[in-house]
Amino acid sequence: MTKTVKQSASIKCVAGLLILAAMIFLAYMNTFQASWHLDDFPNIKKNTVLHISNLEFKSLFQTFYSSPTKPGVLGRKLYRPVPCLTFALNWYFGKDRVWGYHLVNTAIHMLTAWLLFFTVLNLLKTPNLIDKFPSGQHVIAFLAAAMWALNPVQTQAVTYIVQRMASMAAMFYILSIFFYLKFRLDDSAVKRIAFLLGCLMGLILAMGSKENTITLPAALWLIEVICFQDLDRRQTKRNLIWGAIAVGIVLVGIGLLFATPGRLSWIVNGYANRPFSLSERLLTEPRILIFYLSLIFYPIANRLSIVHDVEVSTSLLQPWSTLPSILLVVALIGFGLSQVRRRPLVALAILFFFLNHVVESSILPLELIFEHRNYLSSLFLFIPIAVGFSRIFEYYGTKSSGMKRIVAAGIVFLIGCLISGTYIRNLAWATERTLWEDAMRKAPNSNRPLHNLAWGYYTKKGQYDKALELYQKSLDRQQITSHAKSLALSNMTLIYLHRKDFSKAKLLWKEALELNPGLDIIRHRYVMGLVEMADWDTALYHVNLLLAKYPQHIDYNYMKGRIMLNQGDYDSAQHHFLAGLKLKPDSTEIMLNLGICYYLKRKPERAEAVFRNALAHAPGYRPSLMWLIQTNIEVNDRADVDRYLDKLIASTPEDDLINYLENIFDDPYMPPDAKSDIIQRVNSKKSAAAKQ
Repeated sequence: MTKTVKQSASIKCVAGLLILAAMIFLAYMNTFQASWHLDDFPNIKKNTVLHISNLEFKSLFQTFYSSPTKPGVLGRKLYRPVPCLTFALNWYFGKDRVWGYHLVNTAIHMLTAWLLFFTVLNLLKTPNLIDKFPSGQHVIAFLAAAMWALNPVQTQAVTYIVQRMASMAAMFYILSIFFYLKFRLDDSAVKRIAFLLGCLMGLILAMGSKENTITLPAALWLIEVICFQDLDRRQTKRNLIWGAIAVGIVLVGIGLLFATPGRLSWIVNGYANRPFSLSERLLTEPRILIFYLSLIFYPIANRLSIVHDVEVSTSLLQPWSTLPSILLVVALIGFGLSQVRRRPLVALAILFFFLNHVVESSILPLELIFEHRNYLSSLFLFIPIAVGFSRIFEYYGTKSSGMKRIVAAGIVFLIGCLISGTYIRNLAWATERTLWEDAMRKAPNSNRPLHNLAWGYYTKKGQYDKALELYQKSLDRQQITSHAKSLALSNMTLIYLHRKDFSKAKLLWKEALELNPGLDIIRHRYVMGLVEMADWDTALYHVNLLLAKYPQHIDYNYMKGRIMLNQGDYDSAQHHFLAGLKLKPDSTEIMLNLGICYYLKRKPERAEAVFRNALAHAPGYRPSLMWLIQTNIEVNDRADVDRYLDKLIASTPEDDLINYLENIFDDPYMPPDAKSDIIQRVNSKKSAAAKQ
């Protein structure tokens, strides 16, 4: 390749990447303030293990074990460590401000599109494809990457913050494929080793992002067969059989690493909480796969939703589309296999799509349908379309400049439609209300939009009557699971608790626990409600059940400490507060209660040290200041009393402070006359300051 040709290729690459970046930014520019949704809360916002306050190795390392199924527990099982680490870093730099998370998600999407661009370029240089595409390679790569990246169906993987797990998995998946292609195409032994190591690194990072990337070895074998092997040779066919066996062994080996007794029991028992059985799921998924393809190739915003109404297939004929869908999936796979020699890219697109739905669209007891599952599987689907556009463009380029302009305008129009479609779809993700109202219109038979709109919007806004109405409607849906029903009942109890209707709250909690006694979040909420109702003995019983399962849980230790503090068992309270602080050293609430514990144990020096630490972690935190004032009054340290009084006065405007002290601050452990004493001291200090 001459220097001029290389320069021209470099300019095309840079131009293609910059245009891709600009188009992706345009499509996602309205997402940077989109709110938290659905699984964002247990995975990130309420997952205290990810809420790091420093960048020390220990803090970063603990994020690898932050499963949302056990929030507040530092376990010993890895849980998608790569994206979880990035969530923790987001939290460190920006806490729960959403724009930082969306910025990272969009950057990951952009990087994946760039990697797809380079991967397609290298695919077209492989032995079985290079003669078919002597020109137009950059156009094909650009169009394939653009149509994939700008497709509105990808919004769920990009705008939905927690689905960074899916987008990072795809990014490292395509990175591994890119390095594999470079390894196979390069002649330098040193570079080949480096590229092979890069391929392995991509595999590890992909697996560390999401488990469905277990298919990567099979995808590499598929690319090897389609793009590199001469299928006319008998020896090649024998080698491919052995290669398939080797890939199978690798997949089984990796699968065994994940097939712990806990995971196997999860598969077996997981269907107990689903409104469908294993056989029904297997019958239903072919219909969903066809629906996915229709969404990908006809992705108008009105068809996209966080929830879809899906009728479960109970037999090959019920509903009638079950058998035709199964036959169509088999036919598509058969067609893909038949095109391996004649149309390798068509074969790769079809087989890659179905391969990457094997994990999430087969036996696992997952939700039936989610659009983000197409993020990885659709990576190669647009290559044949890009090839078609490129050939039409080239054909008319030599025959008719007018038709060439029409084709170019058509491509621009298509890209414009994809950008606008993505932008419009992202409008639904703006808030909890917009997302779930959109889902209610598109999935009227589903209970989830009703429940989540009630919880995510109306309850948080204090519109409790509307929330209760929606909860009741969700309970009336025929296909509601016991899990969903118990959650709805539990959420309703919080409203009755707020209204001080304790008898109704207890009744609903009892029903929720009977429906799903193993759902820890319900029992945890029950404990918090019992504490508010001052039913300490019942609260102790239930918190002990939780701690028996998860003795290292931050919140459970904190709740047990509060209960024991109320019951006067200060040693036990101290033990549980210290256990909580060991797991979350920067928790101001736990520090404050530990300080109160020391104060009640007549250890004012230790209490003051803990209160000071709490104040250092949350400067201006008024309960810490109140307790520091009271502790120093007890030890008669007038200088420190004055110092903390000054800080308390400076922490709040005058009127707000007096209102806070008289009407809001109510700590049952502070001596009865302490609050009035502090109010008098505040007023005296203000009067003295006014005279000066």
